[in-house]
Amino acid sequence: MPTADAPPPTRTTDDGDDEDADRGGENVLVLASTGDEGDHAYCAERLASAHGAAPPNALLVSLRASPDERFDAVVRNGSGRPSNVAIVSCDRTRGAAAASSGSGHGPGLTPGPWIATVDSPGDLTGLGVRIRQALSNWADDPGPVELCFHDLGTLVEHVDDRAAFRFCHAVTRHIRSSDARSHFHLDPDAVSGRTLNTLRPLFDRVEDRR
Repeated sequence: MPTADAPPPTRTTDDGDDEDADRGGENVLVLASTGDEGDHAYCAERLASAHGAAPPNALLVSLRASPDERFDAVVRNGSGRPSNVAIVSCDRTRGAAAASSGSGHGPGLTPGPWIATVDSPGDLTGLGVRIRQALSNWADDPGPVELCFHDLGTLVEHVDDRAAFRFCHAVTRHIRSSDARSHFHLDPDAVSGRTLNTLRPLFDRVEDRR
C-alpha cells in the first residue's frame, strides 16, 4: 500500500466520455444516524454510474473509521463501483483488505485505493491539502468526481463551529470550481442545533435519511 507520503493518485480513464453535467458542482448535506443503513446507502447511490456515463472517481474522507472500514462500507459492500478510489484518513493502519488485489479500483498500478493520512480530525490544513491533491489529479478525467466526507460530527468535536464553517466553505467552493460533487455526512443528534444551522447554508441541498 502507499504510505502517507505517497504521491497523489494517478488517473485511469474510462472509454465512456459522457458526464452527468447536471449534477456537477453539487454539495449535499446528508443527515443520518452514524452507521445507519441510510447513511451508507446514500454513498452507494452517489457512486453508482448513470447509464452510459463513466464511473465516478471516489474521494473518501474518513475522520473516525479506518481506511479499510470506510472502503468496505462504501465500495465493497455497496452498489457503487468507482473507477478510482482515494482515501484520506486519520487512521494510519493498513489492513489486508485495502491492500489486496480483491479490493479493486485502485489508481494506476496500485492494487487498491490510494491512502493518505492526517494527524487528527482537527488538522484542517492537512485535510485541505490532501483533498486538493486528489481533486487536482483527477481534474482532466472524463468521469465525474465524488467526495464523501464522513463525518462533520467528528470534525466539530475537534474544532469550533467557526473553524468548521471556514473549512467546509473552502472545500465546497473548491468542489464547485472543479465541477465535482460532494456529500458531507452529519448525525444531527450528535451536534447542537446552532452547529447544524451554521453549516447548513454551505450546501446546495439537504438530504434527510433519518
